[in-house]
Amino acid sequence: MQAWVARRMADLKTRLQISPAQEPAWTAFADSMKPPATRPARMDWKAFEKLSTPERIDKMHAMRAERAANMEKRESAVKTFYAALTSPQQKVFDLEHSRMHHHMHSHWGHGGHGHMGDHDHGADGQPMMGAGPKS
Repeated sequence: MQAWVARRMADLKTRLQISPAQEPAWTAFADSMKPPATRPARMDWKAFEKLSTPERIDKMHAMRAERAANMEKRESAVKTFYAALTSPQQKVFDLEHSRMHHHMHSHWGHGGHGHMGDHDHGADGQPMMGAGPKS
């Protein structure tokens, strides 16, 4: 994953024709887009199943809040970087971002979250409540 992101970022930098004056903005943006060195720990479904319903809700809420905070950081970094681009560069960035979003949407499924599909089943492999077929 890290190698793929590095290639995509190098390609984007070339397409944007980043000037020396824009280099600090690029570096900050590129650093914010790097995937973590290690993947977050997977959900311990056996432990999760032992929780009470309110505890499960609280745990799910905390996980959503963490994902939202990470997304907000990235979104802020994109907006900051975008503001440092010239109008022609912004058009290139818009096109590239649109392509990336389309790729993620079609590759990972609706909403770009297909990589989380393993969360639709409990530890025993049975579908969890509310887990239905993907649209």
